[in-house]
Amino acid sequence: MPTNALDNPLVLPMLGLLVETPRHQYALLRELRTRYPFLNPKTSTVYTLVGTLTRNGLVEPDGDGDPQPVRLTEAGLADFRERIERQLRDADPNLDSRFLIALAYLGALPPARAVTLLRDRAERVRDQQHELSATLDNADLPELQMIEAHFLVSRLRHDAAWLARTAARIESGDLVPPR
Repeated sequence: MPTNALDNPLVLPMLGLLVETPRHQYALLRELRTRYPFLNPKTSTVYTLVGTLTRNGLVEPDGDGDPQPVRLTEAGLADFRERIERQLRDADPNLDSRFLIALAYLGALPPARAVTLLRDRAERVRDQQHELSATLDNADLPELQMIEAHFLVSRLRHDAAWLARTAARIESGDLVPPR
């Protein structure tokens, strides 16, 4: 569990759901469980995070009601976009759900920025693939003794190609965000 509540992996999808529409805490929890069951969101965590997001000025109450809905603030929208960029750039897609969730909200970024981030990431993944391939070439071991490395090389090759294709589709206008 992160020591800073704002580092919780649920923050980005919560902000993303609030970009769509204001929601009360239970509606956030329900939608998180529907869209991101692999995050295993807990009731107490979501309620606590809404309080943290409110205290940090990222969300604010939206009208009346019981329960009272919250909506994203301008600071929350800026934080949302910055999180997408940071997680696309830095999160490990093999070990961390943050990368996948950032991909889910790729359409919130300006298309040119999304293309740049995806191409940069594709290049870094290609570099990892080339380094690991060189290690395998120099290992002089039977494939079965390094089967996990062969699997990872294949996965890295696939990931780099997918990222580059997705960037090209955004750049060509073939892949556009919903409005």
